[in-house]
Amino acid sequence: MDVAKRLAIKVDSRVLLGLAALIWLLVGMSLIIKGGQILAWQPLWLLSALAVGLLKAFLLLDRLARRNVLRLHAYKTPIFIGRLFAARTWIIIAVMIVLGRLLRLPGVAPQLSGFFSLAVGLALVVASRLLWQGWFEGPPRP
Repeated sequence: MDVAKRLAIKVDSRVLLGLAALIWLLVGMSLIIKGGQILAWQPLWLLSALAVGLLKAFLLLDRLARRNVLRLHAYKTPIFIGRLFAARTWIIIAVMIVLGRLLRLPGVAPQLSGFFSLAVGLALVVASRLLWQGWFEGPPRP
């Protein structure tokens, strides 16, 4: 047997769903705190970020979360932990990390960094509810 296959961590699909939900929730909360601290006394920026975050949750991340729930429940267990997210989602995560770093470069207005942190954080927290739902309820019924 291949050494890499023997050393690979494999878990049940519900474990991966719970882990995905926890990651979305914790990362989202940390971004909300970071963005909220920056925008605390700037109500226009704050309200705009909240509105954009909700739109992003319902129009983009909800769809991604639903697909993730269906994908993870479709796997036969045990599943390699690297399949926590689909390849496309890993790419989106990498792009978001790079954009977050770029927003902290000198010369970038802190309001911009706070705006995107708060909006993305709120979107992650709101959309994580679908991952939690998939974890609590199990596979969707046909």
